[in-house]
Amino acid sequence: MIALAPGANITLGSAQCSWTIECANTSAFGEHAAIALLPTDDKRHSKGEPALFHLEQPWMDWVGRPERPGCTLKLATLPAGADRLLLVVYTFSAAGPVSELRSLRLQLDGQIESHVDLSANGESAIIIGEFYSRNQSWKFRALAEGSAYGLSALGRRIGLDIDDAHPHRRSSPSDANRARSSATGTGFAVTTTHILTCAHVIEDMQEIHVSSFEGRHRAEPVVVDRRNDLALLRVQNSPLLKPASFRDGARCDLGEPVVALGFPLAGLAGGGIHATQGGVSALFGLHNDASVLQFTAPIQPGSSGSPLFDTSGAVIGMVTSTVPDAQNMNFAVKAGLTLAFLNACGIQALRSDSDTTFTTAQITREAQHGLWKIEARNP
Repeated sequence: MIALAPGANITLGSAQCSWTIECANTSAFGEHAAIALLPTDDKRHSKGEPALFHLEQPWMDWVGRPERPGCTLKLATLPAGADRLLLVVYTFSAAGPVSELRSLRLQLDGQIESHVDLSANGESAIIIGEFYSRNQSWKFRALAEGSAYGLSALGRRIGLDIDDAHPHRRSSPSDANRARSSATGTGFAVTTTHILTCAHVIEDMQEIHVSSFEGRHRAEPVVVDRRNDLALLRVQNSPLLKPASFRDGARCDLGEPVVALGFPLAGLAGGGIHATQGGVSALFGLHNDASVLQFTAPIQPGSSGSPLFDTSGAVIGMVTSTVPDAQNMNFAVKAGLTLAFLNACGIQALRSDSDTTFTTAQITREAQHGLWKIEARNP
């Protein structure tokens, strides 16, 4: 068996070949991850429709089992102008990193293999190889080229519209008619190019913009954790962002004062930042959910994704939800879980162990340049 390291290539025996993929997480494919084949030219411009698990194309046939999917390729019959074929592994709807698959082993024609370690990969799609034509023969190159924004965004970059949702978990037509056309929320910088917000703010939205005193810019999701309502966005062509600092140590105290900063009721309550004050009223959420804390600082629609600061100006949580019929019964994802999420994304957030106490006005003045209004919509 010939082993190919990422970047290495090999000439294939013919234009017809077969491959299989084994995944360390044997239940991943078909459940929360899948494989796509994208025909392109040598400039990586799209030259035909993709092949997905639920969408075969005339130049290929799916074979194998869900735990070990495979494919037979007829490369000579690729669409006109296509002299290359990208082999992509991705998670449905970019809902999580490919690290959930742990590792991949690609076998080609029973003679060639390539291994990809995904355990530290925080991206939602990865190109693990490409078939390409050179000097009238077909070759294969092993790759490990991540796409932070998932398959749909990768498709947009090559000029292709791809729906990367799970084929059996799509909304019904009646649900689609009731779907949101826009949403607003709040986000805050965690690096000089990344913003953290709530997953539900951007869920199922095709266009995302962020705006603040620094201007308005396009953003795209990098990693989305729907279970914990966390979404990491990368801002395009913006000035360097001012990241917030998290409390060094996940613990917070019952009754300690907090400040929430965000953009509630955007367009109705004005375009500026709103500051509200309250306290930590419980160290758990509904049904003893230990991932969130409960606080009393008033929030409104648009507050989702707002940072929750302690009196030193360090983030101890991110506003995520409320109980509508209750009096200031609001919830925030705890800083410890948020930091674990960012760490899994390969981001080392700033930490603060200051015991200096600041006023709400001082905290707001210092933090406002790192806060962004999230505007998401379907055109």
